[in-house]
Amino acid sequence: MKQNNHQQALHYIVLGKDDSDNSYLILQYNLIQTSEAEVCWCYANQLITVGEVVRGKLQPSVEDPKVIGGDESPTSEHQADSLPTLLVEQ
Repeated sequence: MKQNNHQQALHYIVLGKDDSDNSYLILQYNLIQTSEAEVCWCYANQLITVGEVVRGKLQPSVEDPKVIGGDESPTSEHQADSLPTLLVEQ
């Protein structure tokens, strides 16, 4: 499936932060909720604050084929490496 690089920027509420790896727990924020709210862990391209509403695009991670190969199952370390990145607009 081809990735749409022109996706619209959305608003996200920062719910939490994991100081051990500087990842954030975010909630997609819509005034008119058309589907189930999406909550996910991600990294951000700049520092953001818990409680802040930010506008940006969530970019999926590109897993390095050298990290997980063959019959190897993903570990929590691999899962952390596969977090998406929130590209916060200025």
